[in-house]
Amino acid sequence: MKFSRTIEDIFSNRKNYFWYGHTVFWFIILVESTMINPESLETFRSFNRVLLPALSGFIVTYFFRVLLKKLQVHRYALYLIFIVTLIYSVLAALIWTYSYFIISYLMSGALDKVPFYLMSHFFEINFITIALWCGLYLGYKIWEEWNNEKYQLEHERALLRTSQLEMLKYQLNPHFLFNTLSSLRGLITAEPMRAREMVTQISEFLRYSLLEGKNNEVQLIKEIEIIKLYLNIEQVRYNEDLVVEFNISPESKDFMIPIFLIHPLVENAVKHGMQTSKLPLNISIYSKAENSTLTIEVINSGKWIEKDKKINTNSTGIGLQNIKKRLEHSYLNNHSLEMIKNQDSVKVVIKINFIKYE
Repeated sequence: MKFSRTIEDIFSNRKNYFWYGHTVFWFIILVESTMINPESLETFRSFNRVLLPALSGFIVTYFFRVLLKKLQVHRYALYLIFIVTLIYSVLAALIWTYSYFIISYLMSGALDKVPFYLMSHFFEINFITIALWCGLYLGYKIWEEWNNEKYQLEHERALLRTSQLEMLKYQLNPHFLFNTLSSLRGLITAEPMRAREMVTQISEFLRYSLLEGKNNEVQLIKEIEIIKLYLNIEQVRYNEDLVVEFNISPESKDFMIPIFLIHPLVENAVKHGMQTSKLPLNISIYSKAENSTLTIEVINSGKWIEKDKKINTNSTGIGLQNIKKRLEHSYLNNHSLEMIKNQDSVKVVIKINFIKYE
């Protein structure tokens, strides 16, 4: 059982794949040389004539592999790969040819005299062998690179699908709809005009969720418009207990951002703020653009709620985590998300550097 697990662990480590292939390749060369020259098996000295070329080839190609790997040759254009392979094969064949005689001299103490035509023939065979080795090695590296890119693409698609599913949780938050409909029910008989206005706002909010939700990005100004609809609905519920302020700079309005990026922050600001703030709850939303960097701030007059605090906020628990993942997916390292916790306010700041992103 332990032996089979050891074998499985060895072959599951991709770092060992080169050594498997490298060893098998030169073992096949050794076996082929032995079959072509069966007399090499008669004595140890005669066996050295096939062993030393394979051994020296094994060493030379290993060091060339280090060079190919360092230069990332497998990422070159195809014609450059062909040219580099040709040059490397010539150089490696020369080094291999002379290293064989050097190793032979070190082991036997005598240097065999080889005619030029035999040396040329030996170089020709070595060149073909090295070119074959380069082709197999670079072919594997190109396949590995393609496989890694394919895996990365599939991973990104999976992350996008996850983000879209999490986004839908915010688009149709059951708790938000429940409270909204409850408020609407109370207005129908008492204030029918406000009730109709609220129905219009709810329908606009849902229309945006369903139609714009098909896009991955929207203009910042569109996101602000839907947030205004959302806050108008909440103001019907809380009346004068909710005060909202917008300060959106004209330069920032046309920036494209992931859809429903800001909405979870505003939703959390209302939910948590109503639990911790002195009334009225003040919510401020700012945006500005400087040197192609978009800054978005959502501030509420409440207090930060730690995870271990048992306050009933009816939170979905995925707000900030969802935003972090979506920012990382869309902008890699060209963004920042900061939570500033003050005594009488909580501020969330998002910064996106569009120059680096592009």
